Amino acid sequence: MKSFKLALLAITTALILQGCGEDSDSDESPTSPPDQPDITQPDQPDIDTEIVGMWSSDDAGNDLSVIVFTDDGNYVQTQVNASRSKSDPENGMESGTYSIDSKTGKLTATPIFDKNGNAGLSDAPNPSAKVVNGKLILEVDENDNGIIDSNEIYRFSEVKPEGILGSWSFDNADEDELVGVAFLENNTYIYVQVDDTGLTSNPENGMEWGIYAINTTTKALTTTQFYDDNDGVGLSESRTRYARVTGDTDLTIEVDNNQNGVIDDNEKFMFSRNGSSTVVDSKMLSGLWQMKQGNEELVSLSFLDDGTYVQTQVTGPTSSRNEDNGIEWGKYSLKANDELVIDKIIYDANDDSGLSDDVLRTVQVSGDTLTLGVDDNDNKVIDDDESFTFVKAKSENELGIWKARAGEVNDELVLVGFLDNQTFFHIEVDENPPFEDGTVPLSGMDWNLYTLGNNGLFTLGQSLYTSTGGDDLSFFYQMNVKVAGDTLTFNGYEDQMEVQNDDGETVIFDRQ
Repeated sequence: MKSFKLALLAITTALILQGCGEDSDSDESPTSPPDQPDITQPDQPDIDTEIVGMWSSDDAGNDLSVIVFTDDGNYVQTQVNASRSKSDPENGMESGTYSIDSKTGKLTATPIFDKNGNAGLSDAPNPSAKVVNGKLILEVDENDNGIIDSNEIYRFSEVKPEGILGSWSFDNADEDELVGVAFLENNTYIYVQVDDTGLTSNPENGMEWGIYAINTTTKALTTTQFYDDNDGVGLSESRTRYARVTGDTDLTIEVDNNQNGVIDDNEKFMFSRNGSSTVVDSKMLSGLWQMKQGNEELVSLSFLDDGTYVQTQVTGPTSSRNEDNGIEWGKYSLKANDELVIDKIIYDANDDSGLSDDVLRTVQVSGDTLTLGVDDNDNKVIDDDESFTFVKAKSENELGIWKARAGEVNDELVLVGFLDNQTFFHIEVDENPPFEDGTVPLSGMDWNLYTLGNNGLFTLGQSLYTSTGGDDLSFFYQMNVKVAGDTLTFNGYEDQMEVQNDDGETVIFDRQ
């Protein structure tokens, strides 16, 4: 589902020019300079492409040029030149989706609604974007000469969300519908509305721009319009209105539509702030995330404290499971614009599933929900059907994901996970010699039902999946689990004598 949040984007032209001259040899040089030693240049750091937010052009003057990039990959651009004429085809708005390359800053905009002629992001040739010293810098090679000239650099300042300032999206907008309002520091406002058809022929689809004032006592909202091409919707009709901000996150606009002097319940419209996005970091990702599947299916992502991830996949009926089932372990990093980069695959035993293929991925976290975007069709945009939702698994008592402490085991990776549906998975990756058993590394996952008694007695139940060739925990005569805060102690006893002597195998795990 494509969720259009309010994003007010104004695209004025902008960017940074850097010119390069050509070296030339001099015929007057009597000797050639000595050879210079090869110097390996360090990798260039990524440029700052954290462009999410609301940006207003530094050079707009009496014009309007505002851009909002949202953290869900959508944008809205509004632009009105000094003429303020509805007949000028470059006045108006566009909205759509965007992506940005964290290495180069290349900006790709895909319009869904475009009512500003040849202006805006959708028509900008070879645009790139970055943030420098708090400014959004847009570079557009308008003359297509392969060089960013000085007049092809555009600078925007961020509109800081505070009080009523900033952009707001209508809470009850229908799917694929855009309804939003933004308030700027110069006492101007912008209202945008596009229905789910996205047709420019619909006179109500478009924007309005004007001056606003709010009575500090009554919260009465008054507006006067500079530009209005959304035909009777928005804030242009003569009505009594009030605007109230609560908690700095919610905006209520009350409109006496029936003009009876009373604000009825159906005349209250709720908006939520579109502020700068919370940048996802490794701490937010840490832990076990599960995709809710059938009772005999397990699809999960675990992000570990050492900068690695583990993906499990068990899908379909037991009788028809194939090579796509199994585990994957690798290293990851987070880049600008919520991009999830898989830096290295350490172990891959789930064939074509998992995160091992080289495509664009994004990751967003909202509360206990993780949304993974996967560009399956490789069009550099996360489409509606390319988002997958994971829920944060409970992490309390024994529940959650645990990693064997360094030095406790010889294997490269040992994990145990306890889920709230009374299932348990055990993962081992043993790839490098010396192997514990003979010459064959026994790596993979076991997934079982389990019970944990009050005395810590741990008992495996029905096996739901195994890929370790039988080298699982079932060979232990008895197992005990003890949890103390974020530490789990596992004791395994191979026979009754070991139990009596308290002489089993002990492994300490840390909660992830």
